[in-house]
Amino acid sequence: MRNKFIVSILAVAIATSSGCAQMGINKEQAGTAIGAVAGAVAGSFMGKGNGKIIAVLLTSTLGGYIGNKIGAKLDDQDRQALAQRTQDALNQPAMASGQPVKWTSAHSGATAEIVQGKEFTDTKTVEVKRAPKIAAVPSMKLINEPYMTKSSSNVRSAPNKNAGKVGGLQPGTEFTAVGSTGDWILVGRKGVTVGYVHKDLVEPKSVAMAKNIKPAANLDEMNVSADKETRAFDLDSIPSLPTQQVVAQTSCRPVTVSLKAADGNSEQENSTFCKQANGTWELI
Repeated sequence: MRNKFIVSILAVAIATSSGCAQMGINKEQAGTAIGAVAGAVAGSFMGKGNGKIIAVLLTSTLGGYIGNKIGAKLDDQDRQALAQRTQDALNQPAMASGQPVKWTSAHSGATAEIVQGKEFTDTKTVEVKRAPKIAAVPSMKLINEPYMTKSSSNVRSAPNKNAGKVGGLQPGTEFTAVGSTGDWILVGRKGVTVGYVHKDLVEPKSVAMAKNIKPAANLDEMNVSADKETRAFDLDSIPSLPTQQVVAQTSCRPVTVSLKAADGNSEQENSTFCKQANGTWELI
């Protein structure tokens, strides 16, 4: 089944290429479309579960980006390799984002340097999914980073200590912090907000790991239906998930890619990427 899917996607890419030529679309424009499709194929083999979906989205976005000015000077293999390297650069912590990330083709001799500028905060509307019993918030700050509970933590239906308890997490439970609103962290499971936990009860996974504290469990991977404290987080038992538009503060980074192609010619492209609610970086 997987092989048939890949063949179908590649067939679409080839058909797109032929169609573009017939319509008079140039190599750069065709490269953008093909790069996005091929990127999705490459991304389909990255990660597991929800992570795989995010990987597809991210690689697809970057494939389209690389497929434009820079991609016009690269073949498909190099375009996807450089897209992946750009993804790696964006996934670095902000404090390391100013360090150049180098890339060298494995077969053509092309080289590139990826440099990110200073991270800044922007405000935009994002789409957030939540469990039905979880209150919506009008605004938040996007995080999309792994967090860990420091102690037994009540998860509530709203960002308020008087809100009803929907479940609980044991010490050392890793989860994705979707974002924050005031003193509360949005607890995510497989991309869905399943409740709120007070910020004093949790910390970024990187902080915990620096103290040699390793996660005892991962909320995405737990058999949540087996315990009454986590049963409300069982997304398979929920027929539909509300989706809301939220005004969010998000991190953005300028990115400069400098390419020396195999033919010796150079190209440089400046772009800006902003982090999305699903953890991907979107070209703006």
